[in-house]
This record gives sequence, structure tokens and C-alpha cells, in this order.
Amino acid sequence: MARTARNLSISTIDLSAKPDVNDKMIKDKPNPGIRSIRAARGISQLLVWVSVAVIAGAASATDFQSLAKQGYRWVIVNGPYACPKKEDAEKLAGAKNVSSDLELQDRTHAYFLLPGMIVLVLENDASRGLSRIRASGIVVDLWAPTRYLTSHPIKDTYGVTETPDSTGLGQVGISPSPSPPGSGSLMQGPTPAPGASASPIPNVSAIPAESPLPDAGASPSPSPQ
Repeated sequence: MARTARNLSISTIDLSAKPDVNDKMIKDKPNPGIRSIRAARGISQLLVWVSVAVIAGAASATDFQSLAKQGYRWVIVNGPYACPKKEDAEKLAGAKNVSSDLELQDRTHAYFLLPGMIVLVLENDASRGLSRIRASGIVVDLWAPTRYLTSHPIKDTYGVTETPDSTGLGQVGISPSPSPPGSGSLMQGPTPAPGASASPIPNVSAIPAESPLPDAGASPSPSPQ
């Protein structure tokens, strides 16, 4: 039995770490794949921080106080509260349930205002509480309640703060815009010139009426003696 136990102890495998020739412990070599993954994660995090810094820098670069002094305002309401004519805008401002009154919207040619929409104030009527504004993409100036406009920038439905450059409003400037029609639809065409016949084809100018041509077979009138 002693010999058998001795043989088993000799044949037992030693799983402990073996020192190398310099009497140092052998360590596992790092996996190059893991190292590349960590480097990629670090680069991606760095790019995210750089992007955030760029966006924050662009936002801070916009001088909103200067824009407010130039007459730019941001809309704080959502609804059909702007009209080409001041009288119609005053009707909308004093009406109830404007959002659901489709007949009133059609009669006053109402335009919808959206929160965060940037406009340029051209004129203020303090007695009526109305402002004449200009917006990007609208060919006529509009009248809207002044209380629906603010000089403090707010974000639109997409989370973006509109500026004159981002909307193209800065290129429009304060050049004169077409005057609103006195009556009828905003798509009403020009008034025909006197003596012109109405054209049955849309967007085609009418041809002025011409005097009838003389009859070729008629004899000329005698000249006075």
C-alpha cells in the first residue's frame, strides 16, 4: 500500500504556475482583439463629445438678443390666428373657438401659426394689440395678436430653435410684399384691363378687344370736294 500511494503522489499533475528561466511568474498575454474593441469604444465616445460640443457652440454663437432687437419674434401658440387684413385678424382675436370655426377661418383667410416659428415684426398696433409680421414661405404679410409672439427663442416641434438663416427669413428682409386682396380668395387673379374680354382658360391673359377690320369689298367713301 505504501508503494502504491507513493507512485500516485509522484504521478499527480502540478497545476500551479511555473516560473520561467528568470524565476518570474508567467502571465497571460493580452488579447489584441479586446484591445481593439476598447480603442474603438474610446474613439466613439470621443466623437460623441465632440459632436455635442459643436452643437452647443453653434447654439451659443447665435445672438438671440440681437435678433430680438432687429424685430424677430417666436410664436408661442398653435392655431389659425394670422390674417392678411388687420380687420380679419381682430375678428379672430376676439372670437371664441377659432380652431373649430372653419367658416370663420375661410372667410378671414386665416393662416396657422406654429410654436417656435420665427417671424419678423414690421409694424405694431398697440391700440388693437396686433402686429404685422412676415414669415418664411408666405407671400403676403400677416396680422397676428402681439400676445402670441415672444422675444425669447423657443424650440419648434422638432426641438430646433429657428433662426433667420435656417428658415431663409433673413434673405427676405423687409422688402415690400404683395398687398392682400380686398375681397375674394387669395388665389384671385388680376383684374382684366378695360375693353378686354375675359379669358376662359385659367392663367392665360385675356386678349384686348380690337376694332373690326374694314370690309374688303366696300367702296371707299368719296373725298370731300
